[in-house]
Formats: sequence, C-alpha cells, structure tokens
Amino acid sequence: MVHVRSAIVFLLLVFGVAGNESRIFADYIVDENQSFTNRSTLISVGKGSLISIRLGCNQESSDFLTAYLQRDDNKEVVASISTECSATVEDYKKSYRWTRTFSDDFEDLDYRIVVTGAENAFFEVQYHVSTIRLPSDGTATPHEITPGIPSIHTFSIDDWEETNYRFVDVSVQGWDNQTDIVGKMIVTQDKDELYNFLVSPNTTTLNSMRLSYSSFGRIVLSDVSKPILGPGIWIIGHVLYNTSATKNIEISVSVNTDYEYVSKVVILTIVSCFGVILPIFCRYIFNYMNAERKVSFKAWRQVVVNWFYSGNKGLAYLTGFLAWMLLVSAFQVVHAKWGEMMEKGDRDICYYNERCYRPYLGYYDVSVNGIASNIPFMVHGALIIISVSLAETSCFSLGHKRYDYSIAYSFGLAFIFEGFGSLLYHICPSQIIFQFDTLFMFVISQYIITALVDGHAIRKQVYEDAHKLFSSKRKSIRSPKLFLFFLGPAYGFNFLGNLHYISPLPPAISFFFFFFLGLWVAGIMLWAAYKANLLPTTYFRPATIHFGAQGAEVREEKSSTSTTIKKVCFVAYTLIVFIGFVMVVLGKLVISIFILGELIVALLIMTAASFMYLLGDLWFTLTKVVRPNNKKYPIRYRYIIPVGVVLYLLCGLGLVVVSLFFFVILENTDKSIPPWDSRELNKPCILNDFWDAHDLWHFFASHALMMIVLVVMQMQKPCRDCYMKYKEIQDPAKERNGDLEALVDNQSKKALYGQKPEILKVIPLKTEQ
Repeated sequence: MVHVRSAIVFLLLVFGVAGNESRIFADYIVDENQSFTNRSTLISVGKGSLISIRLGCNQESSDFLTAYLQRDDNKEVVASISTECSATVEDYKKSYRWTRTFSDDFEDLDYRIVVTGAENAFFEVQYHVSTIRLPSDGTATPHEITPGIPSIHTFSIDDWEETNYRFVDVSVQGWDNQTDIVGKMIVTQDKDELYNFLVSPNTTTLNSMRLSYSSFGRIVLSDVSKPILGPGIWIIGHVLYNTSATKNIEISVSVNTDYEYVSKVVILTIVSCFGVILPIFCRYIFNYMNAERKVSFKAWRQVVVNWFYSGNKGLAYLTGFLAWMLLVSAFQVVHAKWGEMMEKGDRDICYYNERCYRPYLGYYDVSVNGIASNIPFMVHGALIIISVSLAETSCFSLGHKRYDYSIAYSFGLAFIFEGFGSLLYHICPSQIIFQFDTLFMFVISQYIITALVDGHAIRKQVYEDAHKLFSSKRKSIRSPKLFLFFLGPAYGFNFLGNLHYISPLPPAISFFFFFFLGLWVAGIMLWAAYKANLLPTTYFRPATIHFGAQGAEVREEKSSTSTTIKKVCFVAYTLIVFIGFVMVVLGKLVISIFILGELIVALLIMTAASFMYLLGDLWFTLTKVVRPNNKKYPIRYRYIIPVGVVLYLLCGLGLVVVSLFFFVILENTDKSIPPWDSRELNKPCILNDFWDAHDLWHFFASHALMMIVLVVMQMQKPCRDCYMKYKEIQDPAKERNGDLEALVDNQSKKALYGQKPEILKVIPLKTEQ
C-alpha cells in the first residue's frame, strides 16, 4: 500500500515593475500548468508573475523534501522551503499546508525549480506560472478556483504621482449556477497577512480587507480605507472553504480618478427644499375656510421665543429628550461596530451595497451616498417646523385662545431625528443596527395615531358660543402615557428582540421576554379598543346631548353602521397582530419589523377612515355652503380646491407607490441573511452614478410621509378656534338639510334654559335595572 508521506504547497510570488507604461495589473492568465518528477525543471518568469508549486512524496521515512527556486544563469537561490515526509494519502488529497517566501526584486529571467532530499522517494511537483496584465478599465477575465489551492493575483500602481487616484474597485463575479459555493477574497499589501488568510480565511487581519461572496463581491480601496490606497504592488487572494467543488469567477480592477460627491449632495439638498411647496399646498387646500391669515415677522419672532418658555410644548420637549438620549447611545454602538469592521478588515460585518459604494473620502470609510440620502428627512422636518410656526403665528396674531401645536412641532422634530437615526444605521448596516433605523419611525407612526385620536376627541354638540367646543379628554392620548406605556416598552422589546434574533437568549430569559411581550401587546390592543369605544363597559358610554321642546336630554349613542365597520376592522387588525406575534416567537419575523408593521397597518386604517371623513366634510361644504353662495366665496373655493384635493391625493399615492417600488422591488441588501447571499442583491447606482435604489427610497419616502403628516395635522385640528369658526359656516347649511341640532343656536339655548349649557366632558351612565 502506497502512502504519501508529505503534502506541501510551495507558493512564491514574484513581483516586478511594469516598465514605463502606466497601467494597473489585475488579470489572471495561465501561461503554464505542468507537473514533473525529475529533480529539476526550467521555467520562465516574467515581470508581475506568480509561481505556485505543490510538492508531495510517498515514502514512509523521516526524510525531508526541499524545493529551491534559483536563477538559471548564476544558480543564485532566491527562495526555498523544506518539510518532512509525514502526510498520508488522505492528507494529500483533502488538505494542504501552504507556505511561501516572497521577494520583490526579481527580473525577467529563467528560473529553475530544484527538489532535493528523500533520494529514493517518488515525488511529484505541480506548478503553474501566471502573468497579470489588465488595463484599469474594469475588463474581467475568467478564472477557476480549486478547493485547497488558493488563487492569488497581483496588480501594481506605479504612476501614483502623475494620476489622481480617487478609489479603486477590486471586484469578483461568480457564475450564477454556483451561488451555493462560497469563496473568500482578500486585498492587501501585507504578505504575512496574505499567508495567514490562506491558512485560515477567517483570521483577523490588521492591514487588509476581506469578504465572503457567492456570486459577487467588491472591495473599495481609497484614502480612508484600511489599508489606505497607495502606490506599490497589491495582492488579491481567493480561497474556497467547506466545499469540494471548483468555482468559476471573474476578477476585475477598475480605477476612478474623477470622483466628487459634494455637488451631488448639494443638489439633493436643494431639490429637497422644493418640498416647501407641500405644506403651502396642503394648507391652501385643506385649511381652506381659515381665510383670516395674519403673519408678521415681529409676531413670528415672538412665537419662536415663546416656544421655549410658554405654551403646551411637552410632547415636543419629550421628543427632543428622547432623541438626545437614544441617538448618542446609538452612535456609540454603531461606531463600535464600524470600528470592529475596520480593525478586523472584515467587510462581512456591515452590509453595504458594494456595487454602488461611494466612499466618504477624506473622512470616513462609509458609503457617503447612503448617509447623505437621509438629508430629505432633515430638510422636510425643518420645513414642517417652519410651516407650523407660521400657522401658530397666525393664531397668535388673531388673538385665538385655544390652539395647541405641540404634536405638529413633534412631527418636525421626529423627521429630523429619523434622518439622523437612519444616517447612523447606514454607517454600518446590519441586523443588530437596524433597530436604530426604526427609532423614530416608531415615534412618527405613534404620533400620527395620537394626532388622529386627538382630532376625533373634538365635539361641537355643546358650546357656549361659536368658539367653545366639546372635547372629550378621555379620548385624547397624553404625552407621559404615550412615552410610558408605548414608546418606552417598544424600544425595550425592540432592543432585546433584535439581540435574541442575532444570538438567542437562554431559554428561561426567552420565556419571560416573550411572556411580557405578549402581555404588552395584549394591553396595547385593549387600550386601542378602549380609545375606539369598543369595550362593553357600562360606565363610559358614548353619549350626546339632544335639544328639544322638553329641554336638554342626554342620550346614549346606539350602534351604527360605522360602529360595525369599526369592530370588523379591529377584529381583523387583532388577527394580524396575533399572527405577527406568533411569527416573532417562532423566529420567522424580526421584532423591529413586527412593531413597525403593526403601527403602519394601524395608522393606515385610521388615516384612511379620518381622510374619508375629511373628504365628506369637504364635499358637504363645497356643495351645500359654497355653491349656493357663489358670489360670497372666491372662485378658488368652487374650482381650484376640488381639483387640488384630487391632485394632492394622486400625488401622495404616487409617491407611496414609487417609494415602495424602490424599497421592495429594487431591494439591494438583506441584513437577515448571510453576507454573501446579501451581496447577490447588490445593484449598481441608478442615478448620476452615485445614488442607488435605497437612496431614492429615502428621497421619495420622505416626501410621501411628509404629505401624510401634513394632512394628519389638519385632521388633528391644532387650532380649535379656527375649527369652530369653520363649523359656524356649516350651521346654516345643516339647518337647511334638516339637522335639528343645528336649528338650536346659542341664543335659543339661552332663552330656553335661562343660562349657557356647560361643556360636557364625560357622561357616566348608570346601569339599567
């Protein structure tokens, strides 16, 4: 029985200088691939060549085999390696130990491989010589990687002083039918780290970059990468692991010497500023009956000053406090994760879209396009705050007493902080960091729900004069309760849930985590039912006051078609929440997506219902108030507003569809799958060779969300006096349409009852005997 006593690979990189022609070498062309059993063989080595040798013997002895590489003209030994014959046949076939020496001063000469030792042993030397010659236009050349035998390529940058190198893309492309075969690539100038990588592909490297790939991978060298892009010879190494199949790849290197990002970011900021049209358009269309607008710079300045020390701004203040607390902590975590990637050289830690990775040159090795694309959120947040301050200035100048823009200001702050949260996430996109991207998406979603509930809490059934209203405080959501019972637990469960998804918690802790998560979800659902008047309670029943010949009468509201529809929607929503919770427990759904998804479904249902009410109210006003009094109202009320409402609705829906198209259909990463699978989703830049689909999702989603928020702020009715004045206009029309309650005005109430009715807040009803 023949045994192979030694298996060794002798790897020698022979580097040269590329003459006077300016080029970057990166391709792989096999000139020779032979084996021999003689004691020596002659080979020709050109500049920029690679020699790879595998040596084995089959004699059971303690003898050594030694391989030399020497110049053929003067017999100078330039490299050598020696090992004992001690391997088995299985070792020879399945695993190899790679060793090498390097020299940087070889020339175009003939070299001889000489093998000595183990005189009576049978041995075989397999070798190949490769020459790397590729211009820097990104042209790719195919190559095959064999298990156990790494593939090594080099390229050199020798015209550093004459050429303005901005960044260099080193790309590998695999065949589509070999996506199940995973390879690893390294780019370095450090020969020791290359050797460590070839021995153990997952070894931490300090001056190299490496990544895993199945069908695509790219490493970008720049002045902020580690290692820093510079002149000299660069080495590209490829290995396969955990596989016995070969893999076909194409390797390419491309140079970018004309790259700048400042102008592109400035253009994005300017285009985002055109979003100022949206609040103006929305106020013109949906706040149409607030004809009295009085804004001066002096009054606006006073409102800005008052913002800091007077008025109800508790929710806005809490939003700012939450942002400072969470974003600072988030930056610590994100920067540590990014630092780990840079320190280890492991590009698998952060999930970038490598096909459209544009480095933040001079500052940060991050995707500057992914970071800058969050500017629209910040710009639109500032626009919301400015527009809200002008609306408050109008109320302030007109002497209104009942207005509260705290929620409206909070929307603007939440937009700004969402931009910062998403910015932090895109420093190092990954599953554990994704929770910071959704920080203020939770806040914005909950604020929309809060605003809608607050708007529905306003009633006009009982009032003292035209500026009094019935407001059920029982139905509004107070800021402390919002943070204590929803946002606080939501963040806590979100953080722990993402941690559990990445690295499962111990069974005992997991049980209590999901137990309390279930209790919290059930509590939130009961709270929602309570706010929607769906609980079968005998104490708090919806009631109204009816006026008649016998005086004021408190009547309990009976079930109606709208109540039935509300119950059906609530049951369907409860089922959705239950299914999502089960998927989270089973590990099929990330908890961030669960919480955000349930919030989005809830706000969509509430926004659609409230918007239908708003449209109905608008239609009544246009047909019953404006049309019979055409001479009283300007032409914009008769024609422009109806067209504007339709246009606003179509634009909003269009922006939602376009943003979802870029986010879902053109998805370019997936943090819930292995990094090599996520890179299969990577897509090239689609706008100006700088912005990818996810960047455009940020742009369109910010506009779409802004349009939704602007309408929600109108439905929230922050100016109570403005709303009641508008309701005054509707009363004559309601009287003509047979609304009995509209027939009784304030003077008749005084004459009938002798005094002004008090504002009704909560009507406790006794249980019928």
